[in-house]
Amino acid sequence: MGIKDKKAMKAASEVMEEALVKFQSACGNDGSSCEIDWSSWDGYDYDKMSGNRSKEEVIESAGTLLSDVIGEMASLCSDEDYKEELATITALAVTGKEDQDSMYVDFSLDGTTLNLALNADAYGSWKNADLLKEVWD
Repeated sequence: MGIKDKKAMKAASEVMEEALVKFQSACGNDGSSCEIDWSSWDGYDYDKMSGNRSKEEVIESAGTLLSDVIGEMASLCSDEDYKEELATITALAVTGKEDQDSMYVDFSLDGTTLNLALNADAYGSWKNADLLKEVWD
């Protein structure tokens, strides 16, 4: 992992942390954390990804995608039923999907940890909000 990768990860993490603060404020779970396992991004074939972006650009985009998803979680907290559920989350565990062709984020709940498996190219989609809601439907 080179300097460019590390800088991209740092930038992505900073964007994600800003969104996490808003989520914590909206949902009332101040102690929640988010950990990103960057190992999947080392195994992707960036030449096969849409958008012809470099590895660093894709990694930085993962931060934007996370910000969007965490922002959607904060928005869901305006609904008391979702807020009750989201307020119990103590950790977000983020990985990249192994399947490079998958287009959406996968969500699963493991106790008080919300697992997020990001699509490899880190492009956002309106469908992610619906997939997030399905965790509790």
